[in-house]
Amino acid sequence: MGVQGNNRKFILALLFVGYMVSYMDRLVMNLALVPIGQEFHLSPTATGTVISVFFLAYAIMQIPAGWLTDQLGYRRVILFSIFLWSFFTVFTGFTWSFTALIVIRFLFGIMEGGYPAASAKAISEFFPKKERGKAQSILMSSNSVGGLITSLLVPTLLIWLGWRNVFFALGAAGVILGVLFWKYIRSPIQSEEAKEQQPVNKESMLSLLKTRQTWALFLTWFSISIASWGTVSWLPMYMVTVRHLDLVSAGMLTVIPTMGATLGTAAGGWLLVRFSGREKIYFVMNGLFYTALLFLALFAPNVGMFFTYLTLASIFYGFVFSAVYALPHKLFDKSVIGSAIGIMSLGSMIGGFIAPIMMGVLISALKGSYDGAFWFLIAAG
Repeated sequence: MGVQGNNRKFILALLFVGYMVSYMDRLVMNLALVPIGQEFHLSPTATGTVISVFFLAYAIMQIPAGWLTDQLGYRRVILFSIFLWSFFTVFTGFTWSFTALIVIRFLFGIMEGGYPAASAKAISEFFPKKERGKAQSILMSSNSVGGLITSLLVPTLLIWLGWRNVFFALGAAGVILGVLFWKYIRSPIQSEEAKEQQPVNKESMLSLLKTRQTWALFLTWFSISIASWGTVSWLPMYMVTVRHLDLVSAGMLTVIPTMGATLGTAAGGWLLVRFSGREKIYFVMNGLFYTALLFLALFAPNVGMFFTYLTLASIFYGFVFSAVYALPHKLFDKSVIGSAIGIMSLGSMIGGFIAPIMMGVLISALKGSYDGAFWFLIAAG
């Protein structure tokens, strides 16, 4: 811990753990909704609403958080975000009704919403431009690692400790993380290389909104988030109710596609460099492979084939996921990178909001059948 504030590897590691914990805090609800739904007698539509309300709040926060990060600096936004999302993670454990759960998860989403833009801003401050894409890809692989840990540990912890105590523990971990950020994250010492890279004319939020690439990334992330978050959000419930697995078995099997996503995300930044100037081909190619394999997974005849196809799909999803976050570091000046990530993440969160609740509506309308919901995900892909 006795490192200097400009130690890039340490800073990246701390940012990585922060993203990992934030992802675990949001993903645990997908598993906890099995016992929560039983306790509060939630319908499929109500279950989807609990998941979607987080994305609505997260989406609302994206552009304001990006702008605030560019104005106030990443450190203040990161600290504010971590401490308050941890508070509402703990508070989730005190939920007493469906309405309270909706309100608490909405506020939790608002507080988590500042981290993506602030962490990307930190990357732009600590790393030279040629290294930012790879650093951002490494950072985004934290989501897959968080998903891996959640799949391995949370189902068993939900049975041993109960869903309320799981949220208490995750909230406490977030508070500890916030203390580490407060103590060790400082503004970097600017190197001569970094000074040379600072442009004379800085971009503005208005220039981002007028840029075609901004909206291309926005729409790319919107559509693939519908497919990915729709799958992830309903996977535990689907495996328990349709494939008749117990919660622990479903969680353990989910580890396999999560490892695929981790591999794809870690490699995505490196692959994107090889497609420099041909990014459109990269996104279309990987997006189509992802969608085709997702189709095969969702309509697979047995559990083994389901997870085989889903794992392969997750690898190509990881390629797109890391590249979407890495590309802005190439396209935009670091003075507006927080705003750029915020706009792009808004598309992701709108997709994440639409997918779970729409799937819940379709499942209810088709009297428990997931077919209509799955075709909705394929269409988005």
